[in-house]
Amino acid sequence: MYKKIFKSITLSSLAVASFNVQSAEDEIIVTANRYAQSINESLSSVTVISRNEIEKSAATDLPSLLGQVAGLDMKNNGPYGKQSSIFMRGTNSSHTLTLVDGIKLYSASAGITAYQHIPLSQIERIEIVRGPRSSLYGSEAIGGVIQIFTRKGSKETNASTSVGFGENNTRDISALFSGSDGNANFSLNVNHSSTDGIDAIVHENSNDDDGYINDSVTAKFGYKFNEAVSLESTFMGADGNTEFDNCLNNVSYLNSDDCDSDITQQSFSNVFNFTADGIWDSQLTIGTSRDDSENFWESQSNYTYETKRIDASFINNFQLSETQLVILGIDYSEDTVNTTEYANNSRDNAAAFIAWDSQYDSIDLSVSARHDDNEQFDTHSTGSIAAGYAINDQLKLIASYGTAFKAPTFNDLYFPFFGNENLNPEESETAELSIRGTHSVLNWSFNVYQTEIDNLIAYDPNTSLAANVNEAGITGAELITDFSAYQWDLNIGIAYIDTENKSGDNQGKELIARAKENLNFQVYRSFGKLAVSAAWTAQGKRYISLDNSESLAGYGIVDANIDYALNKQMKLSVKINNITDKEYAVAADSFNGTYNTLDRTLFVNLSYNM
Repeated sequence: MYKKIFKSITLSSLAVASFNVQSAEDEIIVTANRYAQSINESLSSVTVISRNEIEKSAATDLPSLLGQVAGLDMKNNGPYGKQSSIFMRGTNSSHTLTLVDGIKLYSASAGITAYQHIPLSQIERIEIVRGPRSSLYGSEAIGGVIQIFTRKGSKETNASTSVGFGENNTRDISALFSGSDGNANFSLNVNHSSTDGIDAIVHENSNDDDGYINDSVTAKFGYKFNEAVSLESTFMGADGNTEFDNCLNNVSYLNSDDCDSDITQQSFSNVFNFTADGIWDSQLTIGTSRDDSENFWESQSNYTYETKRIDASFINNFQLSETQLVILGIDYSEDTVNTTEYANNSRDNAAAFIAWDSQYDSIDLSVSARHDDNEQFDTHSTGSIAAGYAINDQLKLIASYGTAFKAPTFNDLYFPFFGNENLNPEESETAELSIRGTHSVLNWSFNVYQTEIDNLIAYDPNTSLAANVNEAGITGAELITDFSAYQWDLNIGIAYIDTENKSGDNQGKELIARAKENLNFQVYRSFGKLAVSAAWTAQGKRYISLDNSESLAGYGIVDANIDYALNKQMKLSVKINNITDKEYAVAADSFNGTYNTLDRTLFVNLSYNM
């Protein structure tokens, strides 16, 4: 069924694309190559989610929003603040690098980012870059990079607030104050969200609500010393508590409904920009991040993870000519894990990279290389090359190749009875071919890629330790279209991902937790004071056992958002998720069984903007 749907929509989308042959608007991004450029200039596959698009969406949290992006497959261990993982282009959940205002945010012990604890109210913009970026960023960027930019202030003094209520006793309250004074600008955004939740896991004999509380704040300060020098400092912090079932006690699971975790997530960045002249400019970034959690079983402290990271980078851009740009950069980071059971609780990484972007008539070329020196696994080098050919003013053909790596986590190295200090980084190679169209009312791209990953870390039954024993292959294709005209916005994303385990007893089987077929369809229309948006997300089945003997069925859900402007300052929003009340599941495991998802839910929000 899903293959027929994807095939028909692909053909119709390509047919629409052939009738629009005018120029498209450029949007500036900074994540793809670590300097400001337009999406059309970038040779990477990029998706940008603006603040306006966040507010138009029916999504009520960050995992739901990211799950509507082509190439991103979300796995949620229950709703409302439960663990969420991203499989970008079929790679592992730890193969996506996540940045907040230029600072890496993740758990150094688990190797993943807790997207569920970052409120949408704190986000100004998201840039998503698909494909390997280790040649610029280092570890984790095998599947791609997600960079989150927090809310920014306005030039004039401004204040806004919003209050929302929904089912399961869900509440959300936020306030934003921002402004400027001379060369200084500032913003302060606070948010409180809470819910009684639903039962996270499907039980046969019991049913308890697993609630969630999150209190967050974002503060930003900027100062322009002169035309050449400026500073921007940003702090984002979230504290809360999430309830769940079956908690971990050292290396065993406790079958209990009375588990919860206190969480703290923070990111602090300071960015100095220096522009000497039209030839050279530089950026110095210094910051820290934290990801802490303390688990409780029956109100008794059970296990604690505290991870801290220091980040520093110095990037220099040299504009040699109108068509030649050279980027030289150095990065330094230090990860620390406060877990007494680990033999080693810190490591640092120093790296240098160089990139060269050039243009010759109809040909664009981008080359980058990076060398990492890690305290734990010694050195590692990565590189990438991409070439684009402008067939005409509307069509561009792009070919690229890149290598990437993923450093072992502290859990991989030192977890009791499992860790192995002799692990090497996971490594990958990716080749991609794309064709891109930019027109007056329509932008589209069609990408095909092949990724080979070696030295994947997994449990080795011969040694009872973690080891570099697995290999995987991923073949994928994406069609992404954005149409905007006559007050209509239409976005279609189609992804087909074929994964293969290439080692061990399950050689030839598909990787678990990934859906092979993914469809995302979003439509928005404004009718004066009234604006309506709808999103249809459909996914094929996914396997939950390594031998592919067990699977979760495919599904399709529809969400909607209705905005009505009561006056110039006040807006009423109604979000309806899972309109058809579809019963479905996206995650299950051998320890806990199947995780619940939400039935049809309603959320109403009233906002006021001065």
